[in-house]
Amino acid sequence: MRHDQIALQLYTLRVLAAEDLAGTLRSVSAAGYRAVELAGLPETAPAELKRMLDDNGLQPIASHEGIERLRADAGAVAGRLVELGCPRVIVPWMPEADRATAAAVRAFASELAAYARRMAEDGIKLGYHNHDFEFGAMEGSTIWEIFLGALPSVVELELDVYWASVGGRDPVAEIGAIADRVRLLHMKDRAAGPTPRDAPVGEGTLAMPAIIEAADAAGVEWFIVEQDEPAEPLANIATSLRYLETLAD
Repeated sequence: MRHDQIALQLYTLRVLAAEDLAGTLRSVSAAGYRAVELAGLPETAPAELKRMLDDNGLQPIASHEGIERLRADAGAVAGRLVELGCPRVIVPWMPEADRATAAAVRAFASELAAYARRMAEDGIKLGYHNHDFEFGAMEGSTIWEIFLGALPSVVELELDVYWASVGGRDPVAEIGAIADRVRLLHMKDRAAGPTPRDAPVGEGTLAMPAIIEAADAAGVEWFIVEQDEPAEPLANIATSLRYLETLAD
């Protein structure tokens, strides 16, 4: 992992961004980040958002877009990302109806592949982000294995190492298993204790050096700091960045 491969998922700062987006982006830049993944932001015109990102030296490396937005108008999603100069779209969630049966999961995988081909027309890559439910049992297998078995290589994966752990998987082994298609990682640590809770990177129980080593071997391009429920958002993102910098080349 190089220093210039570390990014921040802005969903971590969604509460602050809702109150003051420009000020929040200034704080992200001041913390030392130079790349961000877009999610959880207030509705903002693409040109205005691009101006704010540019003013703070922040590169958009991906944007989380719910499947509902793609279903409504994939062309509009692509156009917005082109205007932002954002090269990837990540579908962050598989709706319950789309994981009710193995057949539904396979259909969802095929749908993502179709959207990936559509996005490629505008030079945009498409990926999928996991939670923990994908690792649950389904028809003698798991949702994850059924999904991956039906997912063409045109769709990338963004592995959330925390949620993989909550789902009962070893993130290091999981990275190795999907090495041919995992291109982004969500780097959030897992706090000690029986109740799943995320923590700043380096302050939890996950084997971050081994995760980074496996990711480097797999060709992961971005290591994206995120917390779903940060106790102190700005302090936490700074803590995570400082820790990852100690492991960077």
